[in-house]
Amino acid sequence: MDLSKEDGDRRNSLPYPMELGSPAFAPVPVEREKDVILNVGRMHAQQEYDRIMQQVEVLKQQADALQQRLHVSEIMHGVKYGLQPRHGKTYYVYFNSIKNEHWLSMNHPHHWCAGPGEQHTYVMAVKMLGDSTWQEVQLDT
Repeated sequence: MDLSKEDGDRRNSLPYPMELGSPAFAPVPVEREKDVILNVGRMHAQQEYDRIMQQVEVLKQQADALQQRLHVSEIMHGVKYGLQPRHGKTYYVYFNSIKNEHWLSMNHPHHWCAGPGEQHTYVMAVKMLGDSTWQEVQLDT
């Protein structure tokens, strides 16, 4: 039996080099490496999840704002006014308790000489947007 052939077969079946000039190696702690890979994967997945959830929050805020605009637009559909509203200009909605109706005015609630009248109550400030929807805006002083 040829000893060198037996050694060659043995060398080919080993998972690591056994010759003197072979590159140095250290056994890989497979379980530890798998844990590291899993933890890195979890970290990256969590970062991606957090980024997506931030985008979801932004989309939710935009959807809520749009829903509010549609609600204000529905209210404005029933408001009485005798002027031609301009896009981007702020108007003021009042409620007339005697006629039981809302009406639109260009007059700021604080700029009336004697006030809008006891039967009129300020409701909100609105602005018509470029898409002809109405948006409630903060009352400027």
